[in-house]
Amino acid sequence: MDANIKQLVIESVNESKKESVETFRNLLQYPYHQDTKFVILEIRGDGGYFGINVSAMASWEKQLLENAYGEPSLLLDGFLFQADSKLDCSVFEDDDMIDEIDNFVKDYLVTFLQECFNDAGGKLSKIPYYLYYPNTGAAYDLLSEKWLE
Repeated sequence: MDANIKQLVIESVNESKKESVETFRNLLQYPYHQDTKFVILEIRGDGGYFGINVSAMASWEKQLLENAYGEPSLLLDGFLFQADSKLDCSVFEDDDMIDEIDNFVKDYLVTFLQECFNDAGGKLSKIPYYLYYPNTGAAYDLLSEKWLE
């Protein structure tokens, strides 16, 4: 993928920076259930469209379905990204190019979300926030800014 396409993808994702910082601010103030040990931000998507589901977790095996007030925590705000808004439609005629873009976005989202988390004051959080890629087992800790082993 050439540098111009990468730059357009970055610009596309960055269009949602303000909303992403605000979503993090809301998550950082959310009344999590007292058993919450960490928050998972599960990244899913392809073809230029990505979403992040947010789950409060008591452990890697146990999602908490209620907040501190007994209300459903399934209503936690997530994130949506359109990574192709600045790209010419002809780019999507090439399946290999789509795969390259998707792989680049998955890498770039770590940098982008880390910046948004930091801008929202996330470093003051007492609860860890992990970016998680399903089916890979890969998780990134936004507090320590490194991949979990």
